Amino acid sequence: MAQLFDIKKVTIGPRNLDAEVEVAPSAPLMTSDDPEGTERVLELIPELSDHLCLGDSSSSFGDVIGDTELAHLLEHVTVELLARTDRAGDVSSGQTTGLADRLYKISLACPDDVLVAGALSSAVWVLQWAYAGGGDPRPDVDAIASGLVS
Repeated sequence: MAQLFDIKKVTIGPRNLDAEVEVAPSAPLMTSDDPEGTERVLELIPELSDHLCLGDSSSSFGDVIGDTELAHLLEHVTVELLARTDRAGDVSSGQTTGLADRLYKISLACPDDVLVAGALSSAVWVLQWAYAGGGDPRPDVDAIASGLVS
């Protein structure tokens, strides 16, 4: 499978890192388009089901993960990686907004721009692994968070 995401532009502000992310034409647009890939992500990071999710039909990401935009899942995987670093502050948060067909803006709370950019890049790799069929090497989420801190 080709690359899932193309990060088109990153803007670092005083409080947020905003990334314009395009979902590849050959990639699933919704998590429901590839339930096996979505299940791989959940097996790897079961904590996603417990994420608070504002602005959706439910306040729990676990209630919407089965049928949401892949870019929204990318936001939550990034937030989870940031939370695991213990360097992202008390609250790691994000927001995903559709800009155009397959183009999204992901805004992430940004206490450290290098940390957030690294977490976003790592989240792209995790989703690439999951939606390309899994296999080896399987991402080690704790090792990724540790590497981000280092």
